[in-house]
Amino acid sequence: MARVLLKNVTKVFGDVVAVNKLNLEVKDGEFMVLLGPSGCGKSTTLRLIAGLETPTEGEIWIGDKLVNDIDPTKRNVAMVFQNYALYPHMTVFGNIEFPLKMAGVPKSERIKKVKEIADFLGIGDLLNRKPSELSGGQQQRVALARALVREPEVFLLDEPLSNLDAKIRTQMRFELKKLLSYDLKITTIYVTHDQVEAMTMADRIAVMNKGVIQQVGTPDEIFYKPKNTFVATFVGSPQMNLIEGEIIKKDGKVIFDCGEFSLRLPEDLNIEGRVILGFRPQHVEVSEMPREDFIEGKLIGIEKLGVESYAHPAYGDVEIIIRVPEELKIKERKIYWRPSLTRIYLFDPRTGELIYG
Repeated sequence: MARVLLKNVTKVFGDVVAVNKLNLEVKDGEFMVLLGPSGCGKSTTLRLIAGLETPTEGEIWIGDKLVNDIDPTKRNVAMVFQNYALYPHMTVFGNIEFPLKMAGVPKSERIKKVKEIADFLGIGDLLNRKPSELSGGQQQRVALARALVREPEVFLLDEPLSNLDAKIRTQMRFELKKLLSYDLKITTIYVTHDQVEAMTMADRIAVMNKGVIQQVGTPDEIFYKPKNTFVATFVGSPQMNLIEGEIIKKDGKVIFDCGEFSLRLPEDLNIEGRVILGFRPQHVEVSEMPREDFIEGKLIGIEKLGVESYAHPAYGDVEIIIRVPEELKIKERKIYWRPSLTRIYLFDPRTGELIYG
């Protein structure tokens, strides 16, 4: 096992800056998730660590070695791709054995290692099958086995669950986390655009956008303390409500006014002027009857998701999403609500940076 350290790493393709002055430390044995939308630079970062791309600037360290000029085959890292990249003409045994064979490991030791890792991953009875005879989940385990049989110091995974159906993906999230973090305790860097995967699997998350890391933190830190509006809206489902307006102080009260409605804020709040108010749909008090300091909303629809329902009141061009308690039955097209004042966020409308929350 080893830590991974990236210092001011930049990667440029022609006129496109795919990764821009990226600084990140992945601790020994840590499960780090790179999270962001398509094209944000997360897969390029993974390929830079693996040695499949060369950085334009910066340093990449694995353990105590600077690996910028070290061949990918000598970095002792293993990578699993989105499409698994199994050899279709080989059996499962042949696929898992292949990296050991290329490394010159004696045949008797290869056989022993293949059987051990296959049994460990629950595919010991599939060794004689071809990849075309396997399910998606089984193919994914074979790809993992082929990578893990080398006993790498660092394990790199590029959206390995995206080809699986929802039920298997949920199961494999738990299995992967258990295997890599608890059983093997291997340093892992995992790339995904799926914030649910990131939140449920990561020790820490690095949120990326346009080649730049926006925030690094634990899942709780990312969810409850987003550093800017991008992180606030990218992490969380449904996404955080953001409303631009003005904070004014009048008669000892602190009021947020967006034009369509106003909201009383904590009286000790020492902020005035234009802001973006943010609050999550789950952090809202809801009533079917008028109440003091509650905002009246005209419903344009209710989204039912099993035990959870989300109301969508609209105010001009602004649409709010609010979780409705299961016991509350909305009979009319009106709803009354207010965000929990201990769970609101204020962002700078020019920079998007968090200024309160």
